Amino acid sequence: MHQLLIVDDQPDLVDDLAEMIPWEQLDIVKVHKAYSAREALEIITVHPISVMITDIRMPGDSGLDLIEQVRASWEKIRCILLTGYDDFDYAKRALQNQVTDYLLKPCEDEEVLGAVTKALKSIEDEWKSIASYQNAMQSIKLNQPALRNHLLMELLEGRRVSFEELDERLELLELPLRQEVPYSLMLIRLEDYFDRYRGNDVPLMEYAIFNMAEELFVDTFHIWQIKDKHGYLIFLIQPKPGAGSTELDWKDKAENKASRLQHSVKQFLKGTISVLLSRWGPFPQQVKKLYDESVIQFRQHIGSDRELLLTLAEQPEPEARSVNSLTHLYDPPMLVHLIEAGQWEALDEKMDAIFNELEQKWSHSHEHILETYFMIVSAFSYSIHKSKRWIQELLGEEYKKLVNGPQFHTIQQLRDWSMSILQVYKQSMDAETKDSRSSLVRQVQDYVYHHLSEASLQSIAAHVFLNPSYLSKVYKLETGEGISDYLFRLKMEQATYKLRNTNEKVYEIAEGLGYMKTSYFIKLFKDKFGLTPQEYRDKLA
Repeated sequence: MHQLLIVDDQPDLVDDLAEMIPWEQLDIVKVHKAYSAREALEIITVHPISVMITDIRMPGDSGLDLIEQVRASWEKIRCILLTGYDDFDYAKRALQNQVTDYLLKPCEDEEVLGAVTKALKSIEDEWKSIASYQNAMQSIKLNQPALRNHLLMELLEGRRVSFEELDERLELLELPLRQEVPYSLMLIRLEDYFDRYRGNDVPLMEYAIFNMAEELFVDTFHIWQIKDKHGYLIFLIQPKPGAGSTELDWKDKAENKASRLQHSVKQFLKGTISVLLSRWGPFPQQVKKLYDESVIQFRQHIGSDRELLLTLAEQPEPEARSVNSLTHLYDPPMLVHLIEAGQWEALDEKMDAIFNELEQKWSHSHEHILETYFMIVSAFSYSIHKSKRWIQELLGEEYKKLVNGPQFHTIQQLRDWSMSILQVYKQSMDAETKDSRSSLVRQVQDYVYHHLSEASLQSIAAHVFLNPSYLSKVYKLETGEGISDYLFRLKMEQATYKLRNTNEKVYEIAEGLGYMKTSYFIKLFKDKFGLTPQEYRDKLA
């Protein structure tokens, strides 16, 4: 996915090169045309150009002048000269500016294609070198900047460091940042593709992105980087002398480079990232405040959005937003009951409903994502412990994620993790030889799940071929809850759900739950909740 720029003051030649050569064979998705050096620079400023083909002699700045300007600000762009002048001085100056190829007019399409292929190959080789597995491994082993990380983390966490102490530590660590000079924070979020990496592969990918960012920013900005506790890659950037004199200059250059970084990560690492640039302020003032603002804003975009490029200005007062609770998370059957009963298909359907609602209605609400996480973990933990297991033994390495708390950057990440731990539990239950009491409890709960309206101690006992009295004792010993209490609890939960969410009459609800006398159902309901069913419904309305 490259972009090509052709520059010549002869429009016919530019059009022929742009339209007659099959650039798509080289994975070139866009060909830009410019008829002067000025037009070319305007295009390069806006678009991520990979290769530029230019004539030498043009009105105004020559092609060689143009290449010098490109080299000064966009050194990654490969430049090819296409000219009718076979002049030694031109060739010498072209070599000085690291021109990839020097083609003489007229030349065949194959020559032009070959030159561009060679230029693209050099780009690919360079990025592979920067982001290669071996280089990343060496960076981790040999160049781990532990002291730099420690100092930056101190600033992000709000530790006060005196002017003199900070100057000394910056000098000691060979960090060229200057106090009172403006800076900005750049946060990077790795997205779904990178979730497939495990173990040592994760820091390798992160180091590859660190290296790419440094390559792109280093000509204009001093850059200081770290990974924070939330899993974001944090960069403190400060303009170098000559990088512009206004915040608008720095902001435009930082945004342009951030966009090129997204493009490069997608092209060479095959993954996507979102980038957020904070407000600007004098270093090191308000580092913690800018960092906290940035993290909060990033979390507002924690849903399904991908490849974001966000820039923060002064923060306005937040507008009041309508808020409501999640529905499917609390509708019966509850998560904990489905897990207890081993109703895996029903559990999959409920999880789909929960996450579909989260995506559709609350994809930008970090609070609703946290609410979902804690409910799932609570139901999972309760069920694991009730089945007399240890979570750590069941989950292994995944237990660390649970202990460290939610660090999910997208809803899909939470969904994948939740389904994976539930799958581990299911496989454990399927593989483990069950003792008779545990098996009996599951049979009872399975029967009740499918026959709640007619279920009773007698009907359940008949189903499992046991004496009702013995069944009741075994069930209570295993679960801590009698069968009658269990049936009553489930029926009351179903009743409250129908009163809240359906228009069924009270007598219809009673009949549906197996109560032949509506008055008896009303009495039981009032004893449980202190209200009659109709009073309960009216209160909700």
